[in-house]
Amino acid sequence: MKLFKKFAVAVILVSALAIPTFAGDLETPGKTPPPPPPPGNSITTTDESYQLLYDAYMAMLALY
Repeated sequence: MKLFKKFAVAVILVSALAIPTFAGDLETPGKTPPPPPPPGNSITTTDESYQLLYDAYMAMLALY
């Protein structure tokens, strides 16, 4: 009888895992698309600002 119980539990477990589930990106109605990326000119200004921040950080580290 114990062998049958183990078999039944295994069958129930496999059956529960075999149920298909929805995964991934689900579309929602009424959702607006994201805005377009900024033009290429604004990307260069952020690169320059990152370079300035990096230089300021390195100057602060040089004090220690």
